Amino acid sequence: MNREKIFDSLADVDEKYVAEALRYSPEAASGSSERIIHLKKKRIISFALAAALILALGVAAYAVFSTYTTRVPEPEETFRINWEENPSGYIEWTDAKLAVTFPDTAESREIEFRPGWLPYELPQELAGSIPCSGIGKDTWFKRLTSEALAFSDGPYAVSAYQNMGQPLLIESYSMSMFNDGGALLLLYYTPGEIIEEHWDEQNVDVMRFHCTQHRDAVPDFGIPEYTLEEDIILMSNPDAGWVVRICGEIGMDELVKVAKNLEIRETGKVLSYGDFENHYTFMDGGVG
Repeated sequence: MNREKIFDSLADVDEKYVAEALRYSPEAASGSSERIIHLKKKRIISFALAAALILALGVAAYAVFSTYTTRVPEPEETFRINWEENPSGYIEWTDAKLAVTFPDTAESREIEFRPGWLPYELPQELAGSIPCSGIGKDTWFKRLTSEALAFSDGPYAVSAYQNMGQPLLIESYSMSMFNDGGALLLLYYTPGEIIEEHWDEQNVDVMRFHCTQHRDAVPDFGIPEYTLEEDIILMSNPDAGWVVRICGEIGMDELVKVAKNLEIRETGKVLSYGDFENHYTFMDGGVG
């Protein structure tokens, strides 16, 4: 069932179910396509909305309607990632601050993207990007990172980014990678309010939030305490099974402009769960 059919079906939902859901979700009553989720309240809100939708449309319809599911893992919960450079062959992480999961997807269509707008001129080379050289305005990327623009001694340094670790990072993922309990993890940063919305122009479900990481002072090295800040946007198309992350320190307004001007196309390759060695990955701007 696609999104249009779901909205058509919602017109026939019994008013008592809608009223019950709106008791827990006042923002829905305003008619806005944007939801602000407080993590402590999301379980209650999701349950109320799920009850209304399941009773009216059935479980399958609700699964399509809810692309993102978020939870705060217990501090001791372990996430293992294969890592050949480690003697054990893997690394285990704990104390993740947020886990984002998706509906199980049998097949995902691989994509690449091309920025329609960036807050800087694309240089011919960007270390860490895919591709990383021969770049131009018509280049299609699988990964775009602007860390090199923050290096003061680099050939493409941007003065406004000199105090940043990651001005802008864009990466794509396949939903099928996260089947069977896999997740996108926020490891070090703590998220603030989470906004969920749908952008009709690109037909994508969107989750976005600001997050922070506090660093204690290190007196022996003369380093005062400080707080790192970044913004994260997740765009997804559940029908095609892909997710794009846009994150960085340039500010949410500029990240949204980058995201809304991002052109996405399918490569023709189809990916499934077995194509991926790891089923967890990090969405912190400088991790993973």
